[in-house]
Amino acid sequence: QENEILKTCGCYIDAPLSEKLAGIDRLSGKYSVHVLCRTLNVLRSTYYHYSLRSPELKQWEQEDLILRPIVLQIFEESKGRYGTRKLKAELEKRGYGVSLKRLRRYMKELNLKCKQSQLKYFSSSNRKYMYRRNKLKQRFLQTAPNLVWVSDVTYVRVAHNFYSICVIIDLFSRKVIAYEIAENNTSDLIIKTFEKAFSVRDKPDGLLFHSDQGAQYTAYKFRRFLRKLGVKQSFSYPGMPYDNAVAESFFASMKVEELSHHFYEEPEVFFQDVAEYVNFYNSKRLHQKLGYKTPDQIEEMYRNGEFELVSGEKEA
Repeated sequence: QENEILKTCGCYIDAPLSEKLAGIDRLSGKYSVHVLCRTLNVLRSTYYHYSLRSPELKQWEQEDLILRPIVLQIFEESKGRYGTRKLKAELEKRGYGVSLKRLRRYMKELNLKCKQSQLKYFSSSNRKYMYRRNKLKQRFLQTAPNLVWVSDVTYVRVAHNFYSICVIIDLFSRKVIAYEIAENNTSDLIIKTFEKAFSVRDKPDGLLFHSDQGAQYTAYKFRRFLRKLGVKQSFSYPGMPYDNAVAESFFASMKVEELSHHFYEEPEVFFQDVAEYVNFYNSKRLHQKLGYKTPDQIEEMYRNGEFELVSGEKEA
């Protein structure tokens, strides 16, 4: 009987008391209350108080019943990428005011854990760098689209090979306006990505393009390509990843929230996951630096004349 009760009651011995009492209620017509209470480790007096004299649910308990499924739905929609702060922002967008303390309790009760991983960074200390001017100087807060684009490249292992991902991001909205994937990290990959971004943005004038001093960005072929388009180039100082923090941050988020949770055997699956994440990053992911809005929302607000720049904001 105890085995049957545990299989059919819909809860476990270590479940919250409210769940066990509800389980006993459901099975009270089939089994004796004595057996049910003994199986689920509940005092009979507690159950009788609950069934005969218990008051209605308190307000916070009623709110829990409403909010828990919504929190679970938002968390699953983000594929486990949202922590308490982004969950709070998304709930506020839907009209629910919830404290971070309560959200931490929900995540513990629902056993929700935000995706995490330890990232490894590799650098070369043997390379000799030329002096190249840093025109951006960490001014990451821009007043309009197509003033400054930043770019970076990272590597991802697929089976026994490594693929390079190049992205170009508009600093104004933090939107990934173009990306390309190739087996080789060359200036051709950068040119192909830039051509795609330049076309999507209708060939803007007065553009500043910032990157690190990787060989593909400093190659004569790429620099000549930008000069012909009238695009000015800016470079991070050697050994200063903070100079290109926005692009670095994007790859860190993508690895933590998606790529580091898979070992890719087939390139097609890898390509699909990158495309899905870029779409999520642009259209659904809430950005703390954007006031918990998405890049697409920021650009839509700018087009509608609704965007207001927060003066004096310092970003990293």
